[in-house]
Amino acid sequence: MFFLLLTGMIILFVVGTTLLVKGEILYGSIVTGAGILLLLTVLIYYGRKKYRKKKYDCTPDCDCGPDCN
Repeated sequence: MFFLLLTGMIILFVVGTTLLVKGEILYGSIVTGAGILLLLTVLIYYGRKKYRKKKYDCTPDCDCGPDCN
């Protein structure tokens, strides 16, 4: 999912920049703004996901599930 969102973000930035260079200021700004929103979404979502605890991620006291001995 990360690479799909990353690819979409890159496509939006390229299309937005192309539209801005060609003189389509309104559409270029909208598409570039959508790329920025997608970038922020990816950063926030995957930044929070990094610190989530996995379901059977055992701590040293090991009282979290069936995989612990």
